[in-house]
Amino acid sequence: MSEFPLRLENYFFTHQEVIANPEFIPDPVNHPSHIDFMVDSGITRLADHDHRYGITAYIELNKEKSNNPPYFFSITAFGIVSIKDNTQDQQVIKGIIETSGAKLIFGAIRERLADMTARGPWGIVPIDFIPIRIKPEL
Repeated sequence: MSEFPLRLENYFFTHQEVIANPEFIPDPVNHPSHIDFMVDSGITRLADHDHRYGITAYIELNKEKSNNPPYFFSITAFGIVSIKDNTQDQQVIKGIIETSGAKLIFGAIRERLADMTARGPWGIVPIDFIPIRIKPEL
């Protein structure tokens, strides 16, 4: 198996907010809860280096499409990845960054939201699978 061509250098949360919904009704039979997410992400080549990219990922509760949500939340993360092997075709690298890089950052957000809601009054909010639709600015 060949070595994966990307390396995660760092990631951090630029915004993280979770607010327990005081009007949440914890009765799944009579008051079912439905959580809809607003999701966005993007990648850009970092100006300081030809082989480093920034990945931004954002997840927020869609208040209009959600019903009886236990929490209101918004989390944004930023990750920096670099290319280990510059001999790869740029289109191949671009595809890997678009998919694998964004998935990694969304995974970090998923765990952060679970961690932030775990000690809340209504329990953990899991984030399901997220379709990746990135418009790269490479």
